[in-house]
Amino acid sequence: MECQASGNPKSGAATAQCGVRVGDDLANARAGVFASTPGAGGPVTKGVYGAVNANGHALSLQHGHIEGVGSTTTAAAQANLFQSNNAALNATAFHSHSRSHDQFGGGLNLQTGTGHQAAVGVTRVPQFGMTAVQASGTANLYTSPSGNLNLNATGSANHHLRGPMRGKSDFGTGVNLRYNF
Repeated sequence: MECQASGNPKSGAATAQCGVRVGDDLANARAGVFASTPGAGGPVTKGVYGAVNANGHALSLQHGHIEGVGSTTTAAAQANLFQSNNAALNATAFHSHSRSHDQFGGGLNLQTGTGHQAAVGVTRVPQFGMTAVQASGTANLYTSPSGNLNLNATGSANHHLRGPMRGKSDFGTGVNLRYNF
């Protein structure tokens, strides 16, 4: 059994999950339980998940419930389009269903062996007439010779093509420093 927990003391956001994994890096199956909250005093989402992976292709299913609010079930898939020692290109798709609405989407993501990443996708929420396009990227600025220290720059953009926020865009940037003890 594998358990992980993470949290942000400033905002109160926290996530915990425990599960089992069988198989190896090329083909495996996972299942488990999770709980998360977006911040101090926020609602707690509790749920279950399961996934199967084989040679870079994956299928997953997750069901989460917030007491007094409702449940959300999400199915997702990933297909590996290209794989080498230096890069991987994947196509992704998802469908999420809750009591009030459905949303679905898909996209492409690219990861390099040097730690760079790029992704582009589209999300549609028919009940709100909303369609949005997202793009994000991570550039590895520095990795120590031991691999314990990493410095990355990140960026993201979101543009609403249809719906109540039509024509609006959001942008974000960041710098991440990680040290593995």
